Amino acid sequence: MRRLILALTIPAACLSIHAESTGRISGKVLDKAGKAIPGAKVNLKRMDMNWSKDIFPDKNGNFLQVGLEPKEFILTVKAEGYIEYTEQPVKIPLADVLVRNITLLTQTETRTQIVVTGPKGTPDDPGVVLDLEGRDAFNQAIPLYNEGKFDEALPQVEKAYKTLTEAEGKLKDEQAKADLAPELQKIERVLGICIARAGAKKEEAEPFLLKALERNPKDEAVIFGLIETSKAKSDKIAEQKYRDMLETLHGPNPDVAYNKGVEAFNAGNSKEAKAHWLRTLEIAPTYAEAHYMLAMVDFSDNNLRGTKQHLQKYLELAPNGKNAGTAKEMLRDPALKNIK
Repeated sequence: MRRLILALTIPAACLSIHAESTGRISGKVLDKAGKAIPGAKVNLKRMDMNWSKDIFPDKNGNFLQVGLEPKEFILTVKAEGYIEYTEQPVKIPLADVLVRNITLLTQTETRTQIVVTGPKGTPDDPGVVLDLEGRDAFNQAIPLYNEGKFDEALPQVEKAYKTLTEAEGKLKDEQAKADLAPELQKIERVLGICIARAGAKKEEAEPFLLKALERNPKDEAVIFGLIETSKAKSDKIAEQKYRDMLETLHGPNPDVAYNKGVEAFNAGNSKEAKAHWLRTLEIAPTYAEAHYMLAMVDFSDNNLRGTKQHLQKYLELAPNGKNAGTAKEMLRDPALKNIK
């Protein structure tokens, strides 16, 4: 019995010896606001040999690594959009835990921390803080803008433009002013596009867009924004001017011609509508819907031969199109069926 008890105690003794030979590290990776950073990665690299380990914090930013030898390591923490954090040497304690809570900063936040201050703790150059705030607001807006979420991006872009315009007037450093000028031009462009696409008063985008167009006459997003502002102002001449600019850049657009035909048709101008749909087919002969709409115009004008020809062409190009059922039913009518 005494032998059995001795045998059972041996594994426990072995475990105790193993636990005492290593240490561990734990902590958090958070942003300045104290929130976890998605995609953050912690790396531990031995300084005395070629060994490293990646650790990925959980959704709350917590990380833990056990079983580390009590050696010196290089600790690196990375996350997209943040300044890399590095610390060395990091000594892992024997049979204990080393706690490292790390706050990652963005480029803007890092710059804010190193702003030179005057003797009373106020910024030596008041424009610098405004510069940083404006750039940070714009950086927050850009991902939303790139995703086409213009309504969500607009408040941040407006803040960036207002803050950086104020900064431009207060910056003492002439080089900083020079560096800010192209940034303001970029923001003007984005602000104009956001207002034109999502603003309550789209016409307010025009001054910003016209400046952007002057800098780059081939900027399609700006031209499209000017089309929207022209619509908001009910300025048909300006709208056509900007549509023509797009057509010059891309070549004739069958969708534009077709839509013009629809607008004319809905306004009761069948003759103008027909001209636009014929133009559509000149640009794109396989544009099935143009054939269908031409058939409708011809039918209303009692041009049964033209009606039949366009319906047959529509079915040839779009046998399962949204108007295929109507086209087939019309062609079964004796009045069209008997036309040679």
